Amino acid sequence: MKLTTTGRAAVLLSACGLMGTQAFAGNGLNVTGVGSQSLGMGSADIAVPGSTTAVTINPANLTQIPGSRLDASVEPFVTYGFSHSDSLNERQKSDQAYGTLLNASYSRKILRPDLTFGIGMFVAGGYGTEYEDLNTAFGTVDEYSAIFGVTRLSTGLGWQVTPQLSVGAAFNVSYASIRQKLFPNTSNAEAGFFGLRLDGTDGVSYNGRIGLLYQLSPTIAIGASYATINKLKLEGGELSVNYSAIDQGVVRYGEARVTGFALPQDFGIGIAWQATPKWLISTEVTWLDWSGAAKNVRLTARDPETANADVPQNIELVQALQFHDQFVLAIGTAYDVTDRLRLLAGINIARNPVPDENVTPTINLTQELEFDFGIRYTLSKTWEIATAVQYQPEKSEFAENPAQPFTNARDGYGVLGLLFEVSRRW
Repeated sequence: MKLTTTGRAAVLLSACGLMGTQAFAGNGLNVTGVGSQSLGMGSADIAVPGSTTAVTINPANLTQIPGSRLDASVEPFVTYGFSHSDSLNERQKSDQAYGTLLNASYSRKILRPDLTFGIGMFVAGGYGTEYEDLNTAFGTVDEYSAIFGVTRLSTGLGWQVTPQLSVGAAFNVSYASIRQKLFPNTSNAEAGFFGLRLDGTDGVSYNGRIGLLYQLSPTIAIGASYATINKLKLEGGELSVNYSAIDQGVVRYGEARVTGFALPQDFGIGIAWQATPKWLISTEVTWLDWSGAAKNVRLTARDPETANADVPQNIELVQALQFHDQFVLAIGTAYDVTDRLRLLAGINIARNPVPDENVTPTINLTQELEFDFGIRYTLSKTWEIATAVQYQPEKSEFAENPAQPFTNARDGYGVLGLLFEVSRRW
């Protein structure tokens, strides 16, 4: 069977959505940039058209893409500074330090020249890591881990209202999943601690984004983008609780669900200045409403496989998040060395939204400073290749969380990623 170009794009988008991976945080639980242009400029691209990833960043920018275009990227990364220390553990490093992010997006003109349709599959955010051999306060060596990720399918439409003004809107369908182990092989009746394991909790949620692009002058463009809150669904899982200390073994509960997780509403505004024919400078400021999206996480489960009176029939556990709102400043630049070669660079500065008293080994210290670099090279009229380097310097600080079974805890974080992208135009 021979696929059309549009068909090949659809297959690629589907494949990216089916390939799960460990995600790492950037701006809060969100990734910092999507695709080589966004990442290479430190995410300062709300007012910079050119990539089909605009469907998830600023759908108004889709109008500036001539004809049809497909962008696909892969970013292997290492969380080289992800570590946990406490009075019983000396700088334990993550046992899952590596991962890969996959993104693909496509756009084309439809119906008339001023309308552009876009679609894309993206890794939108997440957090988590695994510590398989932590010494516990209960005299055991056990695993503490959590992996949470969000994959997003975005479909959008950009409309060029006038030669200067474009607007756009996108509808997002997000798939989220979470799995967690909190010392699952440990059970201590005296301390009232029973280890747990959560599996198979996932779900689909929806939100939207609108955007604007205005060409203020031949060299200055202004962009703006707003997204509604995305209240994630995480349900249908199984919770296993270790009641061995009261002679009940491991008891499985059904209908496990996690509530209270959301990706926030956000609003960003950016300015791009074409300082010279070869040199572009861009900056943007984005507000993320984490205080309204990440307050408390509640894990509930019921219907245990035993009716023994010693085993609770319903489980309800609450973990405080109480994230702060976050303002992100991004500054980026692009320089055309030749007609074929473009260099990119950017810096992303953000307030850490996670309070020290709510840090855990897996909800770790999110990025406050990131440096990015990129190279894009045009092979022909139809093909381009690009690469980008993402660097979050290692940082660590004391975690003062009274709800965690650790004393004198310190958690660290750092990321190095290398993105490769292939683009086709026709």
